[in-house]
Amino acid sequence: MLRAYAIDLWLFLRKIALNALIILAILLGSAGLFYLDGAWEDASFLECLINAFYIMMVECVGLPERWYLEIFVFILPIAAVVVGAEAIVSTTVMFVNKSLRRGEWNRVVASTYEDHTVVCGMGELGSALCEGLVAAGHHVVAVDVDEDAPGMVAARQRGVPTVAGDMALPDTLRDANVQQACAVVLCSGNDLTNLEAAIEAQRINPEARVYARVYKESFAGTVSEALGQDINIFSPYATAARAILAEMNDAEQRDPAQRSTSR
Repeated sequence: MLRAYAIDLWLFLRKIALNALIILAILLGSAGLFYLDGAWEDASFLECLINAFYIMMVECVGLPERWYLEIFVFILPIAAVVVGAEAIVSTTVMFVNKSLRRGEWNRVVASTYEDHTVVCGMGELGSALCEGLVAAGHHVVAVDVDEDAPGMVAARQRGVPTVAGDMALPDTLRDANVQQACAVVLCSGNDLTNLEAAIEAQRINPEARVYARVYKESFAGTVSEALGQDINIFSPYATAARAILAEMNDAEQRDPAQRSTSR
């Protein structure tokens, strides 16, 4: 979190840098004008610079000896307010109140993760995966096209950074810091989107383990062969069916033993 706050502070400073440079240029230009035109008798450049700063801060200083510089004294603070006030106030509010820019803050936090898992598609499957990974102590980044989806809301409540966007787009995957992830799970309800995002995720990070959900297990096998890439295609329905059958077989094997024991 300290790293995230440091990055966020850098983004804040970079955002106000242009306005700060403009204000600095106005300040130095005003000081130079006052000095060259002799606004105050025997005043050095440093004294003109200090006076210009006070004028920008609407502080009372002696009026210059040139009439046109007296007009400039009224214009200078207005220019400073127009250039700097709006930018400084808005960026400060955004920096302090991160709820106003939740998406940007989540991207900042995600950028600090390494060897994390990116879960794309926060339906029931994605939400369950996210919950289990967090409970096991893993760092997770959640991705969904709808930032107000129940799974995304639940993820944020667990402290998981969320990225809203189309998971098939490279920019969305990069916002989730796929390039530093150890695993990417694509589990939305759209098979084609999952496969497209899986290919893109592996292109961005060939070292990551990529899992893509499809509806039919037979289709999963066909796609795995056709892609010829290191993408793990899975069908949650087939997996659930095998788990239920295994549980039923275990129960049947236990029942005869229990009946013989009771006899």
